[in-house]
Amino acid sequence: MKLSRLTLALAGIGFCTMTTTAFAQEVKAKEESKKNDNAPVQRVEITGSNIKRVNIETASPVQVISKEELVRGGATSLNDVLRGVSANIGGIDENRTNGFTAGAAGLNLRGIGSQATLVLINGRRLAAYAQPEYQTTFVDLNSVPIGAVERIEILKDGASAIYGSEAMAGVVNIILRNNYQGAAVTGSVGRSQRNDGEQYRASASYGFGSLVEDHYNVYATLDVRQVKPMYINKRDGYLSTEDLRPWGYKDNRSIYTYPGNLYWTDKATGKFVTRTLDANCPANNLVPASTVFGANSIGSVCVYDDLKDSKYNSAGDTERVGLTSRGTWQINADTEAFAEVMINQNKAQISGVPHWFAGQNGLDTPALPITHPQYPKDLIDPVTGKTLAGGNGTVRVRASLSDFPGQGLTNTTLFSRYLAGVKGSFKSWDWETAFMVNTSKVDSKATSGILKTPFIDAYKNGTFLFGQSANNAALLSKIVTDAASNFKSGMYLWDGKLSGDLLQLPAGPLSAAFGVEARRETLEVTPADLAVAGELYHWAQAEPGYRRGRNIGSFYTEMNAPLLKNLEASVAVRYDNYSDYGSSTTPKLGLKWNADPTLLIRGTYATGFRAPTLVENSTQIKKAFLSYRDPARCNDKFTAGCQWSSAYESGSNPGLKPETADSFTLGLVWEPTKWFDATLDFWQIKRKDEITTFDLATVLSNPGRYAGNSAAVITRDPLSAADAAAGATAGEITNVRLLLTNLAQTRVRGADLTLNGHFNGGEYGRFNPSLNVTYNHSYKAAPAPESEPIEYAGSRGQPRVMATMGLAWEKAAWRLSADVNYVGKMSAKDDFTQPCTFEQQGYANLCGDIGSFTTVNLGGSYSGLMKNLKLSFAIRNLFDTMPPFAPSATSAQAVAASSLHSTVGRYFMLTADYKFK
Repeated sequence: MKLSRLTLALAGIGFCTMTTTAFAQEVKAKEESKKNDNAPVQRVEITGSNIKRVNIETASPVQVISKEELVRGGATSLNDVLRGVSANIGGIDENRTNGFTAGAAGLNLRGIGSQATLVLINGRRLAAYAQPEYQTTFVDLNSVPIGAVERIEILKDGASAIYGSEAMAGVVNIILRNNYQGAAVTGSVGRSQRNDGEQYRASASYGFGSLVEDHYNVYATLDVRQVKPMYINKRDGYLSTEDLRPWGYKDNRSIYTYPGNLYWTDKATGKFVTRTLDANCPANNLVPASTVFGANSIGSVCVYDDLKDSKYNSAGDTERVGLTSRGTWQINADTEAFAEVMINQNKAQISGVPHWFAGQNGLDTPALPITHPQYPKDLIDPVTGKTLAGGNGTVRVRASLSDFPGQGLTNTTLFSRYLAGVKGSFKSWDWETAFMVNTSKVDSKATSGILKTPFIDAYKNGTFLFGQSANNAALLSKIVTDAASNFKSGMYLWDGKLSGDLLQLPAGPLSAAFGVEARRETLEVTPADLAVAGELYHWAQAEPGYRRGRNIGSFYTEMNAPLLKNLEASVAVRYDNYSDYGSSTTPKLGLKWNADPTLLIRGTYATGFRAPTLVENSTQIKKAFLSYRDPARCNDKFTAGCQWSSAYESGSNPGLKPETADSFTLGLVWEPTKWFDATLDFWQIKRKDEITTFDLATVLSNPGRYAGNSAAVITRDPLSAADAAAGATAGEITNVRLLLTNLAQTRVRGADLTLNGHFNGGEYGRFNPSLNVTYNHSYKAAPAPESEPIEYAGSRGQPRVMATMGLAWEKAAWRLSADVNYVGKMSAKDDFTQPCTFEQQGYANLCGDIGSFTTVNLGGSYSGLMKNLKLSFAIRNLFDTMPPFAPSATSAQAVAASSLHSTVGRYFMLTADYKFK
């Protein structure tokens, strides 16, 4: 009932606001055909079908983003464009400053994971980004330069039977230019309002040869882009600080400060006693120990604001160079040979992350040795020479090593794609075959690392002194180092397909397509020697590298049958055979009914099969550090675990089974006039045996349930008497190990509404208003196989409503556009079944909803100043809107989802385009 009311409301809004899609293109095609009734009917291939057709509206919903829409808002990468698609929820964000995939970006249709979205170029799949993000694989959108893209087609239903088994959530098909004549250059500059993030881009295209007159065409596009870093400390308000008290939350500044803090247990009272390592802590950074360790503590702590006081990037430094070229030879009237080359290098640098230090029993850096020069002298018994500290008799250290160079990551990605093929026609049949080699290589260099053994030795023997840069200078020159790891993924593909009309039925021709595909997928992982040896301080020890590969053979067929003059059925089936997982058959059915000349009703049903990737089914364990809330050490009396961090292991699993899925869509397309059309599609995806890890919060809340489960192992130190007296119920977590496993299932459902307008205002110009809305009605997932599915729609990071709205105007040499991106509100809770952590912390006012986030991009151009010259401007986030305040109970961030809530702020772009004629 709620869904239908929303649909009616949005439909009412749509009479004033609409968007451009494939249906609008069909209207234009009809108008063109009326101009020349004698012209031959041109059949085209539309994403979602291998059968060429005249009527481009299929049973499947397809969104088309035109060349003009790609760049009108100042976008200079595919990530800029696709992150605003209403069906996309999150995905890998190129501007993240944590993780391993700096500079890379991935799409996440329907929010069920990047690995469930298939990305194609001209209908053919791509190699995955070589460096895994833990165990997630995805296609890097930044590997394709935007200057070579003609349009993007997004298929919003399951397409496993058409393109490949893993296309459960949909397909993004990037269409490149087919041919080009002439020369053109583009140059642009940009800068944020905070005077950072400077961007410089240049693109040049050159093509020669006419397919009609010369029987050949060759073109190339060179695209160069550089973006300087943006810094989080230049952003406003809660975005640039960890002290969130002015906005109604707590002080999240860290006790890992410079030069550091000491704390121990008082023997007489059993309370924590805290002390700074020197007396130079700024007054506004000195806080009572009780604010950090709870009421059972005394003394003062010097805190450090990682966001405000350091050089954290809010977006990294990137340099991209991309070359795209295509050559076409018209052998004869029916046969054409073609070749494509795409080479793109993307270098991304993240820097400024300060090294931190934790000294306590159980770590490689143990508690402060009593022989260390900075050990508190008043804690040494003058008679025995032993410590006077209580509890286990240790003095713990927490420090930021700010006098060391900030650690960073430099990823250099080389993406190459080579394709050669032949296509043609014979009578009423079209055929095509091609061979492709596609690789992704990543050289990942950890910069300004610290050699572990000499550093720890220097700490233990007292030659390293906290906060004394001059004393440590000689040591730093010996132990600061870089370490490089290498990754390579490859795809080697041959395919062939045939399409045409089988026979004539009473209502029209029975069309069919047949295809075969053979491919080999490879992956090579070569970690840095220092990482494998465990010799990088702060970098968890890596496992030795590995090489994996597999072969896949596929056969598919598709048929399109007009059952009646106004009723069309389509059926497709694909057979895939994996050398490491056996075989699978995935069918798809579709129906399209033209109820009357203005109304089309459509629907599809499809199954999906996703074999574990070469990363998921390896034996590799990825190690890092993870922040979370520890319920055993976070309560009314004890708060030391409310924001905890420990070593984290995310492991592959060679025993994984494939995922399977069922999906359906049901929708309508309405064109009451030539200047307006609308689509409304309901969709559902049900994925079974989902490959993922257990939910950490669930494991920590129910440790007994997972005892003995090798896929969920929590390692703790014994509970000390001092911690027990202070209220803790378990010892400190020293390691979290969550392996991939096949969980129960996930079911997502919702609706997409698209409204399109194209008005001729006469002397006032042409207007093209637009609206795309996705309503995520339900997102149910089980955190463990034996658990009941939990509803996550509307929870933190899962907004129910995503929308884009635009208005484009053109008259003579002028163009103007305004595009609105809307991210709906969401709950502050990650899990509706769990108590609100903020309420337990005493901030019940933060348990409500996180507000919506609306940004406006303004663009315009003028081409009347000089022949063949176009000058453009764009302002992204015109009103400089800040993301809604969304503090985290387990980390210092105040943004709910960085991939949805950009912290860049207002950004300006100027562009000049010139065509040589």
